[in-house]
Amino acid sequence: MNAADAVFDAELVIFDCDGVLVDTEPLTNRLLAACVSEAGWAISTSDSIRMFKGHDLNEIVLEVERRVGRPLPDLLPTYRARMFEAFAREAIAPIEGAIELLDALDRSHASAARPRRCVASNGPMNKMHASLTSAGLIGRFHHAGEPRLYSAYEVGLWKPDPALFLHAARDMASAPASCIVIEDSTSGVVAARRAGMPVVALAGLTPAASLVEAGATLVIEHLRELLPTK
Repeated sequence: MNAADAVFDAELVIFDCDGVLVDTEPLTNRLLAACVSEAGWAISTSDSIRMFKGHDLNEIVLEVERRVGRPLPDLLPTYRARMFEAFAREAIAPIEGAIELLDALDRSHASAARPRRCVASNGPMNKMHASLTSAGLIGRFHHAGEPRLYSAYEVGLWKPDPALFLHAARDMASAPASCIVIEDSTSGVVAARRAGMPVVALAGLTPAASLVEAGATLVIEHLRELLPTK
């Protein structure tokens, strides 16, 4: 199946946030690596991306505590404080091709099969708001006057559990099989497949081979591959 057809034939497109819509991963993983290193486990930004990208922060803290052998109650608050300071200080860029894809989805408005869209992220709601606002994308995900953003913190279960995607589909009144997910992490790919949803995986910080192994329906190198050719 053509990658663009897979998206534009769907009833609902569910976007991951970080790494799919907003280019936050290098920044947030640099900050996370610094916090983990200060706690006593020396890791690099690339280590953080490889080990932690797409995972629940609470599970990450537990792993760091296991590694250093002591509780770290300040690790998560410190990381989050630094992250929001950085979001306020540094403009977040959209992922290349994100604006073009959203524009193309808007242009399909005249079609009865026009996909609706939402965002579903492992991150907390205020992080999604902050990053999407900084990137100028928050208004692209409003439906009936409300932002259609879904956080794993709402359901208490994180990718690779499918609960977040199922919650988003249910709230948007779409059957799982009529949705398509756009993801960039192996945990997100696994969550989508467990939810019974096809998933387009954007390779980048996560190698394409890892996304294929996780079960991606299609793997792309750039969001522009999803643009209609006609």
